[in-house]
Amino acid sequence: MMTADYFTDPSGRKYSVRNNVDCKSSNVVYAVNCRRCRKYVYVGETGGTLYQRHLLNLSRIRTQHSDPVAEHFYTDGHSMDDFQIMGLEKLNGSDEYRKTIEQLWKAKLRIYRPYGINVQE
Repeated sequence: MMTADYFTDPSGRKYSVRNNVDCKSSNVVYAVNCRRCRKYVYVGETGGTLYQRHLLNLSRIRTQHSDPVAEHFYTDGHSMDDFQIMGLEKLNGSDEYRKTIEQLWKAKLRIYRPYGINVQE
């Protein structure tokens, strides 16, 4: 799992990671990016821990599950080693609130098209 105090998007806009997210954090919004091409980003949310979601994503990559995140990491010469996950924000509140914040992060990071993020520790 990647940890950072902040990260920048391709346009150079700087974002802070909120509420000290770590692998034991639950009720989080997170980003997945690719070390190899740095052109693919996914923003998701989970009520479980970030570690549990990390393991689920790795399992889906290993078993070549047919979801877009997994497919990115088992096609075109990619591997699990290219997979990175980073918590963006730890939340308090309902599932509905978490899903709303997920959509806000997707809009902020413009994930409707693939791109990479730069992380500064």
